[in-house]
Amino acid sequence: MSKNNDFHDENFIEERPHRTMESLLAATMSYRFGYRFLQQDLLTDPQWETVRDILERYFGMKDVTTALRYAAERVHDGLQRNPGVHVSASIRQDLDSMLRAGENDYRKGTGGGVAGDGKVGNTAENTVPPSPDEIARRGLPGGVFDVLEAAYEHFDDNQGLLRIAVYAIVSDIVPAHRYLAMAKDLAGDEWPQIRDRIVELFEEFDDKVFIGYDDRNVAYEQLLVQEQLGDAAWNYLRRRKPPVGGCEPILMSDSVEDWDSLFSTLAPVAALSQREAVVSMLMHPLQDADGDLLHEDTEKNRAKIQRIFKQCIRFGARDRAVRERERLRVMYPRRMQLQTMLDNVLEEHDEDVSLGWDSK
Repeated sequence: MSKNNDFHDENFIEERPHRTMESLLAATMSYRFGYRFLQQDLLTDPQWETVRDILERYFGMKDVTTALRYAAERVHDGLQRNPGVHVSASIRQDLDSMLRAGENDYRKGTGGGVAGDGKVGNTAENTVPPSPDEIARRGLPGGVFDVLEAAYEHFDDNQGLLRIAVYAIVSDIVPAHRYLAMAKDLAGDEWPQIRDRIVELFEEFDDKVFIGYDDRNVAYEQLLVQEQLGDAAWNYLRRRKPPVGGCEPILMSDSVEDWDSLFSTLAPVAALSQREAVVSMLMHPLQDADGDLLHEDTEKNRAKIQRIFKQCIRFGARDRAVRERERLRVMYPRRMQLQTMLDNVLEEHDEDVSLGWDSK
């Protein structure tokens, strides 16, 4: 027994090192209810089993499909998709900072943190762990969801942790790169199959768990970009195309503030397999003379048109840009500022500036 430890009692049992979420839970409990939880196991094994069983039933986490079906039912009933998980992404992302305390290998069950530098894999370097008062003040961002993860960690249940990670990606529990790195690490050589299963689950539950064209899934978007999944990116993008009405503009619409960001993020990936469809989506706002983009010749609209043409050329569709430019020249011969702007765009891109796709 350590001479410097004042918290040992007759129930003290020497324990193995905690893993990430179990450590955070112990620190939170210790700060709020007594520091003895930092010195010995938070719960006994039978107590952990009870917690795990209750929360598995609560989330349906015996298998991911059931868990997502439960989430879809909650959304259908007007309830929170992930009960106990903070809605604000910025709050949830605080966990990322709290876990920069060191590298964590899920398969070995060692280490005190999770990679949190935005890169794939466990690459975080050991640093000073967050203080218990910081952890207690912020709490566990995932609430009972994090408690279930801690229970899986306690029993070294890597399959349970993999279900947690897959569910978090499909249902968009941030920080995205934490769960994506966690899933890849746990899957190991089976990652391609797990990745494909994530796509299948998202395709099945997207319109059930995410209601509304402006509902984005940051975790899934990151998966699409990192893995360069062209067809899946196109399916995701077209389902979120803002229904602004009729033939009105769908790109950079004022009614959907982040559509431009979403399109810029995923269009290059989607174009890997669906270039013509992506270019058609990109040029769609220019097909309606009565739409907002062409109805008035304003500086703001000209800037949007300029971005459309530049993106079209970047996607390797310069010929399409030239055809559209000639059509607009015929339609609006008196809009001199528009004509000059379009001429400048094409002149600036006389050389091939595509993102690796051959112009056709």
